[in-house]
This record gives sequence, C-alpha cells and structure tokens, in this order.
Amino acid sequence: MNNVLKYPTEEIASSVVLTMTAENILHTQRMTTGDQHFVYAVKTEKSDYVIRMTDTSQTDKFISATYWQEKLLPLGIPLAKFIKSDLACELSEFPSLLMLRLSGDDLCNIYSQLTDLNKHNLALEMVKIQAMTGPLPDGPSYGIVNSYERMTAHNSWYDFLTHRLYLFDEIIRNNKIFNDVEMEDVFKIVKNLENEFRLIRARPFLWDASERNVIVEKGQISGIVDVDEMCFGDPLFVLGLTYTALENEGYDTLYCDYWSEALEMDDNAKIRLAFYRLFYVIVFMRKHAMTSDNQQKIIFDDQRLKNMFKQSLNRLKAWY
Repeated sequence: MNNVLKYPTEEIASSVVLTMTAENILHTQRMTTGDQHFVYAVKTEKSDYVIRMTDTSQTDKFISATYWQEKLLPLGIPLAKFIKSDLACELSEFPSLLMLRLSGDDLCNIYSQLTDLNKHNLALEMVKIQAMTGPLPDGPSYGIVNSYERMTAHNSWYDFLTHRLYLFDEIIRNNKIFNDVEMEDVFKIVKNLENEFRLIRARPFLWDASERNVIVEKGQISGIVDVDEMCFGDPLFVLGLTYTALENEGYDTLYCDYWSEALEMDDNAKIRLAFYRLFYVIVFMRKHAMTSDNQQKIIFDDQRLKNMFKQSLNRLKAWY
C-alpha cells in the first residue's frame, strides 16, 4: 500500500522546524497565503518562523527562489531571507524553505486600515524597491522565468502577452462563466498595440509584489516574500496586477494611483498600463472557480469581474 502523503500537515511542518532550529515548538498554523505552496507560521520558544513546503514536483520553484535571493539581496531589495532549506527532502517528503517571520501582514490584509498618507508613502517605497532591480541585466527572453539560464519561448513582450491571452481565452470559454465578455475586442486592442509592445526591453522586475507578498507594518514595507520567479518585460505589468487585485477585492486604488503618479508616465505608458489592468481582469476570470496547486478553491465575485472587464475595456477604447 502506498503511504506517501500528498500534502504536508502542521505536524510535519512542526517536526521540520524543530529539526532545523532545535527550538521547542509552541504553535504551528497553516497560513492562507499563496496559491502554489503550503505555508505555515511556526512559533518557537525563541522566534517566529514561516516555513514554506511544497510537493516534489514543485522543487524547481524553491530552487528558483534561492537563486533569485542570491541576485536580489545584494541589491538591497528587502526579501524575507531563507535561513534553512531542505530541498533534498531529508527531513520530510516535502521540499522546505525556512525564514524568520517578517513583522506585519500582507498589504491586502491591512489595506482598509491604511490612511491616504500611508498609501502614498508605501507607493513611493514600492517604486524605489522595484527600481533596485536596475543593475540586473536584461533577460535573454520575455515573460516569467526561474533564472537567466532558463529561457522562455517568447522573443518579445508582445509574444508573451498574446500567448497568455489565447490560453486564458480558451480556459474561460470552457468554463462558460464569462461567455458574455467581449474577448474579440481584447485581441483587436493588443494587435493595435503590437508595435508598442515589441519595443519593450526584457527588463527584470518583481512581478508578484502586488497587493500580496508585500508585508507592511506601521505604514512601512518590512519586506517582500514569495519571490520564486522574476518577469522580464514591462515593469508596469505589476502595477496593472495591483490595480486589478485591489479592485477585485473591493478596495480603492489610491495606492496604485500614487504609484502611477510617481512614475510620471507618458501617454504610451498610460495606454500600456490600462491594457495590463484589462489583462489581469482576464487572469482573474481564468482563475475563478479553479482549485489552486495547494488545494484551495478560488472563488471571486463573477459579476464584479464582468463589471471590471467592461470598465477596463471602455478605458482603453477611450484612447482610440
């Protein structure tokens, strides 16, 4: 009989942290963060830790995470540093990464408590953090990558965007939840913007440092977590994600507005940003009703997404 566990448990997380730290475990609880991995908050007699665990099929993601830490930490980017790892599954059957728990909470979890001044200051902090990737070289290809040595098949930013859109369109049509959305208009718009997108350099940026993975305490960013990959292309992409994510959760977008203002964008950049906001509405429509890799059911407000799609589409049409 096959007794291999499919998913880690709090008991396994506790055991691994105990072995890694030799500190008595006081409390372990699974966190709701993340779609791909299993994350546990572990309190010992001396410290508060977070341990990320995953299936062996996802080991490459953890290898990539350590790879990017070696690139990003020397640049001053405030990542939650890994202090122990078990990628060879010597302590359990699940690859693991251990870090000290950062003070604070995900931006999305405390957003409603922030003042306008907090949002302004956080936006300026994020602009500076994203700019810290500047010394890194351009990528050899475009899109979301595990390392410089592992190229994607996309030779331009336009290729990356259109490939994703066709994939998402197929999934959305198969789900039959958003059959009334006007995807034909989306493909017309991206075709109109083809020359603009083909001019984008393959610049690296923290593509998932949005309303999640940004830990905030007392109105300041205490660190960035879950940087398993980098994206090569237009850094405005993550701002589009953040706009859409906050809207999808029913929040205002002042944080993003301040972020946008700080970038002093020209009209071409503003059009690209408007497209990325639409792009990520489509991403959320694709994710709606799916089960994540760590077995969490993803449910959004489908009517809100439909309204956001129309608003984003109208925003772009206004430019033409």
